[in-house]
Amino acid sequence: MDVTATSSIVVEQLATPNEWRDVLSRSVNGTLYQDLDFLAYHPADRFRFHHLIFKRNGNAIALLPGGLSGTNDRPIFSSPLGASIGGFVVAANLRADTAIELVEALQNYANARDWGGIDITVPPACYSFETADLLAFALYFRGFRMTRRWLCHVAPINAGPPESSFRNNQLASVRAARRGGMVGVKTGLDGLDRFLQVFRDTYDRHGVAATHSPDEIRDLMRRFPDRIWIELAVRGDETIAGLLVFQLTATIATTFYICTGAEHAKAGGAAFAIANLIERLSKAGFRYLDFGPSANDQKFNKGVTFFKEGLGASGQCRDRWNWRPA
Repeated sequence: MDVTATSSIVVEQLATPNEWRDVLSRSVNGTLYQDLDFLAYHPADRFRFHHLIFKRNGNAIALLPGGLSGTNDRPIFSSPLGASIGGFVVAANLRADTAIELVEALQNYANARDWGGIDITVPPACYSFETADLLAFALYFRGFRMTRRWLCHVAPINAGPPESSFRNNQLASVRAARRGGMVGVKTGLDGLDRFLQVFRDTYDRHGVAATHSPDEIRDLMRRFPDRIWIELAVRGDETIAGLLVFQLTATIATTFYICTGAEHAKAGGAAFAIANLIERLSKAGFRYLDFGPSANDQKFNKGVTFFKEGLGASGQCRDRWNWRPA
């Protein structure tokens, strides 16, 4: 077992998956992206995972998913690896001095192995208002500096009609779609082929590769049938638009893909599917719907930003923190 002790905190490389699952289930800020079963959808040779557990007096107090990239002699530890967000997973009532000790313990662990540095990408603050700024302060206090920012649009889930917070243009699209006979359908693997129609159309139009292949989407849905699903907007036998939805926490969901069929770009299907999703999430007690990044410090996508703001979402930042030993 790869172990480093600092002060009263011991850092260990993951050895017992059941211990990881237990800490994650009791954490205040853990998400689906830190679940080992989620990360296991990647082929075994794709990443060099090196997940870390932090212990005090033999008790696990924090997790840090991640792994190594770059050269073998001085690799960089990145959290996450193979997911969208990473960072420390901790229990409730985290104290400031403990947060700082956790970061110091990580740095000492990296120095003992002659790693070239550490990159940590953390979610928007709404994922855990209790810990977000505290952990960010601990990183800054210990010499980490913010090097990247992604502007994510997050919509609060409120009571009332799902489109009550939509701006006029999106509200009109939803109402027109409803009058035209469009209906919303929540589905699992049995709806994947219909979703893939609009998924392929969307990425063919954009001329870029999606994050996941169809086979990887199928695998993830099999692993998490209760936490990953598809929302379709359909009219008769036609699939107009589709969303791939991840339940990341008990109160936060994200639309990993928002897709529209090539022949239905102006039919309002995406906004209609999102309105139905918000209504479903509201009834289930969710608080936020994360539409994912719309822009970053290197590129601002005005059209995507305008669309998401029209759905009542506002900007919160996903940030990358970086530390390199002196």
